[in-house]
Amino acid sequence: GADIDYRNCQGSSAISIVLYSRGGAENTSDLIRLLLSWGASFFSEGDCSKRKCVAEARSANRHDIAHLLESELGGRRCEIVNLSPRPELNGKTCVADEYLPDSNQYKVTLEARSKDV
Repeated sequence: GADIDYRNCQGSSAISIVLYSRGGAENTSDLIRLLLSWGASFFSEGDCSKRKCVAEARSANRHDIAHLLESELGGRRCEIVNLSPRPELNGKTCVADEYLPDSNQYKVTLEARSKDV
């Protein structure tokens, strides 16, 4: 498969390229979510750092993307564990869509079906 963290000749990662491009803003959120679900990561410094990517999203008035990038699991593929109220979901693969700070939980989408949990 492709190296999701590959840098181009200017040192830019896939996430930073999508964030810094101004064309097709309606697809930016979908592309960022796809890259994160595939395991794209941030680099510790420069324009590819998490801090810079969040700042770029905020400056472009894309607060939804900034919140997603700031959360620990936002957009990541995960496995549901220890879910007492719905034990049938334990072991299922999902994508963490949104952090819910009031409950310290994530809104997720099950991978097998497009159903929010």
